[in-house]
Amino acid sequence: MDLLAEYSDDEDVVAKEASKPREMPGVAPKALARKSLAASEFAGSMELMPMINAAPEVDMLGTSIVQNFAIDPKSKRLLTNPTFAAMNKPLVGPTQVGETCLEEKFYNHKLGHVEKMRMNNLAFDKEYLTFHNYGYAANPSRDTRGKEVLESTQQKPQHGRGIWDKAPTMAAASKRRKLARAAGAGATVPRGEGEEEEEDEDAEEYEDGAGVPTDIVARGAAGQWGGFQDAGAVAKKIEEDVRLREDEVARQREEERAVEGEERETKERVTSLFHGNKETDYAGRSWIENKASLATKDVDDKQCFLPKKWLYTWSGHTMGVNQIRWFPESAHLLLSASMDGTVKIWDFQNQRKCLRTYMGHDQGVRDVNFTADGKRFYSVSYDKNIQYWDTETGQVIATFTNKKTNFCVAVHPDPSQQNVIITGCSNKKAVQWDSNTASIVQEYDEHMGAVNTVTFCEDGKRLLTTSDDKKIFVWEYGIPVVVKYIAEPTMHSVPAVALCPRKKMLIGQSMDNKIITYEAFGRFKFQGKRQFKGHLNAGYAITPGFSADGKWVMSGDLDGKLWFWDWQKMKNYRVLKAHDGVVMSCMWHPTMPSRVVSCGWDGTIKLWD
Repeated sequence: MDLLAEYSDDEDVVAKEASKPREMPGVAPKALARKSLAASEFAGSMELMPMINAAPEVDMLGTSIVQNFAIDPKSKRLLTNPTFAAMNKPLVGPTQVGETCLEEKFYNHKLGHVEKMRMNNLAFDKEYLTFHNYGYAANPSRDTRGKEVLESTQQKPQHGRGIWDKAPTMAAASKRRKLARAAGAGATVPRGEGEEEEEDEDAEEYEDGAGVPTDIVARGAAGQWGGFQDAGAVAKKIEEDVRLREDEVARQREEERAVEGEERETKERVTSLFHGNKETDYAGRSWIENKASLATKDVDDKQCFLPKKWLYTWSGHTMGVNQIRWFPESAHLLLSASMDGTVKIWDFQNQRKCLRTYMGHDQGVRDVNFTADGKRFYSVSYDKNIQYWDTETGQVIATFTNKKTNFCVAVHPDPSQQNVIITGCSNKKAVQWDSNTASIVQEYDEHMGAVNTVTFCEDGKRLLTTSDDKKIFVWEYGIPVVVKYIAEPTMHSVPAVALCPRKKMLIGQSMDNKIITYEAFGRFKFQGKRQFKGHLNAGYAITPGFSADGKWVMSGDLDGKLWFWDWQKMKNYRVLKAHDGVVMSCMWHPTMPSRVVSCGWDGTIKLWD
């Protein structure tokens, strides 16, 4: 009993403690006293019940129709898998003033929004050829707007025809007519020449109600549709095939003979023409030898003067002259390359007339260069050929090509290696040739544009090349590895380069209307302060020049003027109106201190003194 009494007392204590209202912080005792007993009991029961959220936040990503269709065109990432209709649904909403639709702000082309599309080459070629041959093609647009087929405005569309249709051949038509004649009197009348031959046998008309085609009835007389083939018909067919094959072989032989005749004519054509009376004088000396012995001055005694007046004009080219070269050492002859496809050599000292014309190229000649002794020279042309000439006889020693346009030719300065030349090509390479074997020895292929100039430096130990990629590269001779890159963001293309007489400095015609200077040895340092300005040369490969003593720098310009600057002061001292067109090249005579020769696109070569 005592235990029961103790148990009952404990329950009463717990019940009393539970029935007491909880003291809440910050609430006055009087306010707690005013609460009813029912409210306090309800609050206690709510604390014991679990809490349930009747409207939780649910992620509707991928399930909401509104979210599927509401795709931001500017977004770079899609978190859903929208349908094709959702991706192509037009934008709807208010447009700004001046706009016709909301898609205009997303256009990347003046005609709309252009996207990359992968299309099979066969399908593209099919539609392309169908459109150009038959005047219609499938609409490549995504939104065809009811136009599944596009029609050409240049010709009448021929719907139903395609490039896969088998076209009738002349041989098939001829064979059909001959078989019809061999069939006898019951043969069908052959179609006219203007009618198209149909290959489908189902299109034949039937003669009688039995359903037998007319061609079958006509050919039945020859036994072609019987159980066996007549030996006579087979023999006739074989004879006809043999005759056609013999005609084809005879035609091919005639074409081959015509091609051989053209090649023989090309080989036998006259490649040069001598304009003098005799090629040798009374003493048996050749016309290319210098008969006037001029006493050459020492380098220290040479003092060049600026020319003042025009003396003589060599005319004979029918188109512009691209380049001129002096005969080595004596400079008693002048070689010129023209856009009319010819190379001419002129007399400089005596009668000043054209001595020989070299006519080996089919297109304009871009550049020429003598060998060390002057007995031979090289020429490059826009016909993609390099020709090796004999100066005296005018014969073509060798012709070689790499199927690329050559813009310049440079001969090795070593007298023992005059068979080595390097050409700058349009395929971004400088190609080294051996003229004895007419083969490529080395290729220098680091440029990203067409190579414009090739210059030998340091007695042929190094090469300097310029290109349309606005870079200048220095190479070791024979090694296709660049040893010095010359490239700056402010640089322009340098299409023409000239070495000073002492081979220590070089100047280049920059395309920003100025002449820049570099060292021609060692580190090929850029001489930033030594620039020559004032002339206009942008867009033209105008070759600059030095005087024999290195005191003066000269260049032509696109207005037909000759400009002269002082090498030390970089100051312009004289401007001469030389030609009617662009002055492409100019040279100072190596022994006559005040003689200057210039050439231009007016087709003339002028002498100044």
